[in-house]
Amino acid sequence: MATEKPNLFLLASSLLAGCVLAGVAYAAVMSRSDSLLTARRPLPPSAVTATTDPAVIARGAHLISIMGCTTCHGADLAGGHLNVVGAPYDPPNLSRRIGRMSDAELDRAVRGGLKPDGTTEVAMPSHSYVTLSNDEARSIVSDLRTVAPKGSDAPDPAPGFLLRAYLSLGFFKTEAAELASARPPLDAGDKVEAGRHLAAISCGRCHGADLGGIKGMGPDMTVRGYYNRQQFFALMRKGEMIAEGNTELMAQASKSTFVNFSDAEIDQIYAYLNARDRILAAKPPQH
Repeated sequence: MATEKPNLFLLASSLLAGCVLAGVAYAAVMSRSDSLLTARRPLPPSAVTATTDPAVIARGAHLISIMGCTTCHGADLAGGHLNVVGAPYDPPNLSRRIGRMSDAELDRAVRGGLKPDGTTEVAMPSHSYVTLSNDEARSIVSDLRTVAPKGSDAPDPAPGFLLRAYLSLGFFKTEAAELASARPPLDAGDKVEAGRHLAAISCGRCHGADLGGIKGMGPDMTVRGYYNRQQFFALMRKGEMIAEGNTELMAQASKSTFVNFSDAEIDQIYAYLNARDRILAAKPPQH
């Protein structure tokens, strides 16, 4: 029995059509992502100025340690490696970048998610840091001024095609977009405001600015019914999880970031989360 020969014209036509579609998709992703990444926004004013006061610098160093800056930028702030929604993205060598930026530009990068030219940062969690006070921002900038440049002075990394595709499809947002839609954590009263602030700047990057959870990263930060005080300390100090969530990510965060919290700070966060839970539990269900 004779076998039917493939129609080479049809095969070639299908291959050509596939290449054209791939080219169109590539061009669309690049065009859309470029429009998001190169859009310039007005630069907000900043009155933050660095100081050499040791107490201010020490406060800045502590804030940097609990905000997770070294998790992304590396222990010496000379650059790190990240996976952003599965796409590789390497944060810049901050130790080199600092010297080229003014105090106001550093402040806008941290709290505003903006580069000096007004374009957006990509994976900088400014939506969590936006609640930092002027004094806290001054402390952070003051400590950054003490960082010695290390490593190579390479150009800032550019997002790869996969990350650009996620941006174009809305699976991932630029930091400017994150800030535009961010909601602060629930206000649970003055008594637990310190814990609310600490949770926002330390936990919001994985659990969302409102601490309501980010799929695949961190769940809603509910503690009632899951963690008593002792268990919450084990979670923060050792990454020992009881509730659902990304166990590997939490273990890394506890070792690199949360270990820097004082016992008093962990107690403040726990008190706030309990107060938040009580308020949320008292609200009528929404249909």
